[in-house]
Amino acid sequence: MGFQINYGGFAFAVPGDVVDHYIRLADGDKLKVLLFVLRHASEQVTADAAAEYLHMDKSQAEEALQFWEQADVLRTGGMQNAGAFAFAVPVQEAAAEKPAPVTDSPIGTQRSSKEVKLDPSEIAAELARSTDLNELFTLAEKTVGHTLTHMEQRSLLWMNQYLNIPGEILIMLLNYCVSIEKYSISYAEAIAVRWMEQGIMTLENAEAEIRRMTAEHTFTSEIRKLFELKRSPTTKQKSYIDLWQKAGYSMELIKYAYEISVENIEKADFKYINTILQSWAENGVKDLAGAQKLRETPRSSGKSPKPAAPASQEELDKMNKYLSLVNRFKEDDPNE
Repeated sequence: MGFQINYGGFAFAVPGDVVDHYIRLADGDKLKVLLFVLRHASEQVTADAAAEYLHMDKSQAEEALQFWEQADVLRTGGMQNAGAFAFAVPVQEAAAEKPAPVTDSPIGTQRSSKEVKLDPSEIAAELARSTDLNELFTLAEKTVGHTLTHMEQRSLLWMNQYLNIPGEILIMLLNYCVSIEKYSISYAEAIAVRWMEQGIMTLENAEAEIRRMTAEHTFTSEIRKLFELKRSPTTKQKSYIDLWQKAGYSMELIKYAYEISVENIEKADFKYINTILQSWAENGVKDLAGAQKLRETPRSSGKSPKPAAPASQEELDKMNKYLSLVNRFKEDDPNE
């Protein structure tokens, strides 16, 4: 079914580059602000005016205006009206003057996408050149459940073209972050940098690492629930948790050790619990029944006491002399 536009007696122009290059990069707020500015093309629109009319925070309006300024769709007003924006003409010529993004820098020079200045026009140029990047952005939006922000776009582009991490591995990484309810592009980027340093650059290696991280996260989550921790474990506590997981201690054994800790010292002390678990391991305890049986068994050395050696004549003489003195003092004591 076709549609026709009802101009309602008035119309205004929208730059072609907005649709051709930026419509997939811009979220709803950015498009709303742009339409407001274009509607008032003969004026110089400020962030305050846009925010008031669109019922949004001023910071959102400022971010949107900055986005379109970087894309060369808008330009700032003159000195007489600082902070104002107006329609930039011509758009295409201004965009053509932008330098192409540098994506062939040596690995290791940049530690974060924050060190890279990629404005919307440069990201749009990359999208125009790469169908793989288009597919990555599309799948990423489906994975995280929202339109990618400029920071997310920049980070994905950096991880894909600078760290040379394939798109399918990046999607797998985003899925992992979402699955553990810990998604943020900075968190995903930190993992990606570590993977690059460790040489985890194939699907097989990435899948194995995600299985390991998922198991570790699950184990830590169970410990947090068991110990009623309301915040993430400290570095020291996490080292004990990792040690218990590597040692293969069952959750029921850890729970029993936790209960003993609370019973004896009235708190869950990780060092104390670790001592209990190591003691059980040294005694060959592998399950809860074994731990309970060991705890109920009275402690004994298992060795018969050595018989006392007979006293020598010299020792007997010293003892008799000592007893004689004691008895004499007792006789002189008026309280006796």
